[in-house]
Amino acid sequence: MKNIFVILFFILSGFGCFSQSFPTGTNAIHKDSSIIVSWAVSAVVERGYINIADTSFTYTEGGITSNKAWFGSPENASGAADGQFVSLGDSGNIVLQFEQPVFNGPGPDFAVFENAIFSPPTQFITAFVELAFVEVSSNGIDYERFPAISSCQFTNQTGTFDATAWNQFENLAGIYPVFYGVPFDLEEIPGILVDKNNITHIRIVDVIGNINPQFASYDSEGNIINDAWPTPFATCGFDLDAVGIINSTQNVYITEECRYSFFPNPAKDVLNINVVKNVTLVISDNSGRIILSRQISASDSHIDISGLTAGIYIIKTDDNQNIYTQKLIVID
Repeated sequence: MKNIFVILFFILSGFGCFSQSFPTGTNAIHKDSSIIVSWAVSAVVERGYINIADTSFTYTEGGITSNKAWFGSPENASGAADGQFVSLGDSGNIVLQFEQPVFNGPGPDFAVFENAIFSPPTQFITAFVELAFVEVSSNGIDYERFPAISSCQFTNQTGTFDATAWNQFENLAGIYPVFYGVPFDLEEIPGILVDKNNITHIRIVDVIGNINPQFASYDSEGNIINDAWPTPFATCGFDLDAVGIINSTQNVYITEECRYSFFPNPAKDVLNINVVKNVTLVISDNSGRIILSRQISASDSHIDISGLTAGIYIIKTDDNQNIYTQKLIVID
């Protein structure tokens, strides 16, 4: 429901606040970060009600009348974050798929982009947020949810246009402003129902902000989650812009004996590497000239590539049994 407020926010605060280092001191990931290697390629949405406490309530806009959210299309959630979004409605959900599965690598594995707005726009603590649970699956059927935590009070209802302190929420999407994603680390889920190294589907489920226990959403500790409610408009509920993948198996080579992973790709300054046994690693340019050659052991975690100019390189590993080559893109 924030499309009008996003415009006002830009006008009041100026574009200058949207630098990649913002918000300072958080784990927010900017949409242009080099650690993002891919985006969702398809999405299927199941809309929720505009007001789940009164499912007969309707809203009319642009010649459309409905009791469910209808703003945006699933295509708005595919591709890179661009400010175009799809609204889910109360308890609505959207399932996204990717060209290659996501795996549990070092640090965060993917980021979810919404369009929260700081309110007032001159500070970085209180924001108009609409929250969502994040779930993952290895088969599109069985899902595991990230353990969400809310320390926000749930005695007084957060109103339709009220702001709250975004730092009261953990493992909930939607707390950062437009173009900044909330990172999620697969290490934090149990991995009982899913293979954390083969995540094929990500599901985003709107949090119902209503603190009435009859309709409320609960965090992993059984606490009611209180956020802006109701938001009885076409843009009701969580507004998904995009999901960016950080650790993708498109950058992984697997044999029966070995597993090599290189990320991010494109890369800048540092190339992370995982191997299960010692290999020789060679980076060469497009002409075949060797730029870097070194022995890599299972204890190595990264390679300094800050000396490489932007361009396309070939990275090759050799463990005396298998040779693997892959294109590496280095950016400024």
